[in-house]
Amino acid sequence: MLLAPAKLNLGLRIVGRRQDGYHLLESLFWPINFADELTIEPSSQSSVSCIWAEDAPFKNISLNQNQENLAGKLLLGGFHWNPSRSFSVEIKKRIPIGGGLGGVSSNVGTLLRYLYETNEITKEQSELLARQCGADVSFFLNPTPSWVTGIGETRQPLSFLPGTREKLFFLLVLFPFGSSTPFLFEKFRENNNPFSPPTQIDIQSPWTFASLSRYLESTKNDLESLAASFSPEITRVLESLRLTNSLYSGLSGTGSTCFAVYPSQEKREEAAKVLQKFCRDLPCRSVFAESY
Repeated sequence: MLLAPAKLNLGLRIVGRRQDGYHLLESLFWPINFADELTIEPSSQSSVSCIWAEDAPFKNISLNQNQENLAGKLLLGGFHWNPSRSFSVEIKKRIPIGGGLGGVSSNVGTLLRYLYETNEITKEQSELLARQCGADVSFFLNPTPSWVTGIGETRQPLSFLPGTREKLFFLLVLFPFGSSTPFLFEKFRENNNPFSPPTQIDIQSPWTFASLSRYLESTKNDLESLAASFSPEITRVLESLRLTNSLYSGLSGTGSTCFAVYPSQEKREEAAKVLQKFCRDLPCRSVFAESY
């Protein structure tokens, strides 16, 4: 059994737009231990089945199987690649669909990582297939905190002093509905929203908890207010999270998942108590997570 971790966007800045219309991004991708599970076994015929895990926060969306599933499309000969062997893959989903947590990309990246580590494909093949499958998939070939640029396909893994990553504690607020990434980017373009200036950070030196905290205090998500304008639920949760003593509160990607980062388990538990009323009144669930 392999874990396919979710990721959080610790900030998301839109810094430009390519001639083909794709927006240029900057984001700190952070993998967390809230994860799907993949069971991969040799088989006489390749297949991909996808089910909700028993402890999944929501099970309200039907899941794609085989060719309709991105991992299934890959395994069944998509993307101009013909596997030399057949495998059966079972995916147990916890990560909500359309929540801005990269669940589908993580499933595919984890499958490619397995194929590479078992010598079914080369490292170069895994990277090429990841790019063909989607911009975020490459991150999940080696899910470690990374500075991500371009349209999401270029990443620079970051280094940290020992113990730094373990000092972050995450509180996620999940919804049974997703956000449409293409819709929000199109609205961003239609509204003529200004681009953010590039972020000045040191991606070469090891990060300390102090430097990471400074980054969190200064970053933002350029699509957050737009996403919130279409969802009173997101608006209410973000307002509530920002009343807690967090290092950063925001939307992951284009949502719908809201989250906050805390410097201790105690502060996170205090915040979770504040959110209990919202999770009773709204269709949401809170989840604790740490760094993957």
